[in-house]
Amino acid sequence: MAEILAKAVSMILIILLGYGLKRAGYLSRDYFPILSKISLNITLPCVIISKFSDFELNPAFLLFVPIGIGLNLMTNALGFAAGKKQGPQKQAYHMINLSGFNIGSFTLPFVQTFLGAQGVVAVCLFDTGNSIMCTGGTYALASAVAASGEKRSAAGFLKKLFSSVPMDVYLTMLILSLLHVRMPLLVRTFASTVGGANAFLAMLVIGVGFEWRMKREEVKETLESLLFRYGFALVLALGFYFLLPFSSEVRQAMAMVAFAPLSALCPVFTQRIGGNEALSSTLNSITIIISTLCITGLLLLFRGLGM
Repeated sequence: MAEILAKAVSMILIILLGYGLKRAGYLSRDYFPILSKISLNITLPCVIISKFSDFELNPAFLLFVPIGIGLNLMTNALGFAAGKKQGPQKQAYHMINLSGFNIGSFTLPFVQTFLGAQGVVAVCLFDTGNSIMCTGGTYALASAVAASGEKRSAAGFLKKLFSSVPMDVYLTMLILSLLHVRMPLLVRTFASTVGGANAFLAMLVIGVGFEWRMKREEVKETLESLLFRYGFALVLALGFYFLLPFSSEVRQAMAMVAFAPLSALCPVFTQRIGGNEALSSTLNSITIIISTLCITGLLLLFRGLGM
């Protein structure tokens, strides 16, 4: 348990390091998009390649793809209902800011550090479905509700979706795994080496991107959003752990996914529908803190109870 706690605290310290470097002036907010691109387009894809290469895919694991889509649609519907009395703009805001799971740059580094290939692949497959919604699906639904007037098309949605490097790598490795095609040793070695840097870089990026901007009158709304988000996460985690017909490692990984913070794209899409981007950024940052504590607590619980 001491080793688990030490690793978890190390992850938190890396986030604090990134935030401290920004506050001290060594790194500015301008570095955030650069570091994010390196993480999302280089180190994260290498983790995906490495872990898929180490694991013989069970077709039953494909269940996690529709689960990822379905849970986003469910939270979209709940967000729509939550803002019903406040009008279309607030409905759209809640649809975006109660949905989505930050997997690639937050949850996956934890799973990568503490669990094996089975857990990583399960989370990657969930994120395949989750990414379909996070990278455009939820925004398309929310913008329709907000009646933003932006021209939308199926072709535009698919273009955005498949311009995501992690999504392309997810799908490529999924197809190769189903066909039982194994990557060459050089590719696997390179991916494993580069992917090893993902946990550090992803946590550092989170620290650099951390923001705190909230007016007093927005506190109540933010607290309500957090209570909803983590109440839902608790129910989801219990369902994942006790109901999924998979190994303990996979069920632990999916319980961790339930407590993932909001998607990093939430503030971007909030701004596009004319919503409160600053509040969305603050809410997003707060979920990172809470999710770090929740996932660390889960890891300690799993190890303490010998699960």
